[in-house]
Amino acid sequence: MRGMKAAIAFLLVLTVDIADGNAGFHNGGTGACDGCHGSLAGAGFSALQPGATTSEICLRCHAAARPEDYQVATSPAPPHGVPPASLTPGGDFAYLTKQYYWSEANGARAVSPGERHGHNIVAPTYAYFTDTTLTSSPGGTYPSDALSCISCHDPHGNYRVTDSAGSVTASGNPVTGSGSYGASPSATDAVGSYRLLAGRGYGTRGTSHEFVYDPPIAVAPREYNRGEDSGDTRVAYGKGSSEWCLNCHGGLSNWQGSAHLHPSGVALGEAIAKTYNHYVKSGDLSGNESGAFTSLVPFQSGDLTDVRQLASIATSHAGPKGDDKVMCLTCHRAHASAFDAITRWDTKETVLTVNGAYPGTDAVSQGSDPGAAGGKTRAEYRIAMYDRAPSHFGRFQRSLCNKCHARD
Repeated sequence: MRGMKAAIAFLLVLTVDIADGNAGFHNGGTGACDGCHGSLAGAGFSALQPGATTSEICLRCHAAARPEDYQVATSPAPPHGVPPASLTPGGDFAYLTKQYYWSEANGARAVSPGERHGHNIVAPTYAYFTDTTLTSSPGGTYPSDALSCISCHDPHGNYRVTDSAGSVTASGNPVTGSGSYGASPSATDAVGSYRLLAGRGYGTRGTSHEFVYDPPIAVAPREYNRGEDSGDTRVAYGKGSSEWCLNCHGGLSNWQGSAHLHPSGVALGEAIAKTYNHYVKSGDLSGNESGAFTSLVPFQSGDLTDVRQLASIATSHAGPKGDDKVMCLTCHRAHASAFDAITRWDTKETVLTVNGAYPGTDAVSQGSDPGAAGGKTRAEYRIAMYDRAPSHFGRFQRSLCNKCHARD
């Protein structure tokens, strides 16, 4: 009975929060304790729900088969030939279960393993397992077998933005709302960190890892789990967007002198900003700054910390200025994608469309190279591009590296 009462209380809180239009169960801070922990009179306050990993607790809501925006994983995992359904900016964790195979032009068999498509959170009930290739974070020491949702997100919402200067602390004024949608802190109230991301001093049980960077300041639109054929979903990224990733990938910060690492956290400069703003697609440089933004190649808005300014940017389609920055998320998604290394598009191929259509394993008879689709059908490829029709791109569209470099 105690467990049933806890579950009912959890569902009531969840329902009320969504009905009120808040940021869901957490609303920027700690949710109802019994929603994640065992009954206070039974299993004890510190115990998670029996028999579940931390990620499995999170996925009870965030992989729920409902259309709400907070879904970050399609569950159950889609069968072969069917793409994941969630189109949040961070990407769908279900891509971790998608193994893509195809034949190269020379007849060799190629594969894109699911574990290369994202951060391999450990949640066996949902078919998510430890990365078998990487034992720790690239450029860092975070152990792969300990990776979970709370490796990045603070489940208790202790990190908060306390003023318009973007100051983040792990204590202070009470959190009265989410910091993900443009709400401003006041003299007496704080807002939660963006997406409940953890900050300086944070560590998870079972590891010796400790964060040294605070969460980024960013603003997302209220409606963000959707296809982008008719318009891009824009998250306005502010100060700290690349630095925060260094909490686990610190060895990737020294990009100078390496042919394998792209600069991150540095200003675009006037020349690249101008190229970004003019570039529309392969062969078309007729664009202008006012409508240049694409969520397939986002950027950081300088070092902005004022969420009111970022909220305004989140409703804009404008491209970058010279002092805006390239960041880790310019090329990668945060959770998972359809492509190796969690990239936003297939960086291993030079051509994204073939004769005005997406390539695919179901189009071999029409002369397209199945390898260019990475083993996907045309329908899967379109969803991987967030449901954009191929007409958004050039007839033979080259890699979106050209959005900044225009070498096509």
